Amino acid sequence: MKTTFSTRHLEDNDIFKNHFEEKALKLGKHLERFHGDLVFLHGTLEKNPHREEFYATLSLFLPTIALHCREAGEDFSSAINLAFLDMGRQIEKHKSKLIREKRRRPR
Repeated sequence: MKTTFSTRHLEDNDIFKNHFEEKALKLGKHLERFHGDLVFLHGTLEKNPHREEFYATLSLFLPTIALHCREAGEDFSSAINLAFLDMGRQIEKHKSKLIREKRRRPR
């Protein structure tokens, strides 16, 4: 899986990137079904300049679909954690849909 990470309204910090990479490795376990070169994950962490609120946005591009989510949190880690939880749910839902479609096809 190829990953990129960017920040908005924040200074680049290795702590943010390391936390993102940790979560991306765990998410990769759900994506073993897909070829690694065809899976692309982009994450963005931004801070609301008017409030103490962080937003994490994830975009996952698979060969069959593109999944997106955006979650808010009081700190950067909770926003990233919530976004990865939502993305995990979306991946599992998509994989079960692929399995159902495969079973329905006539041979």
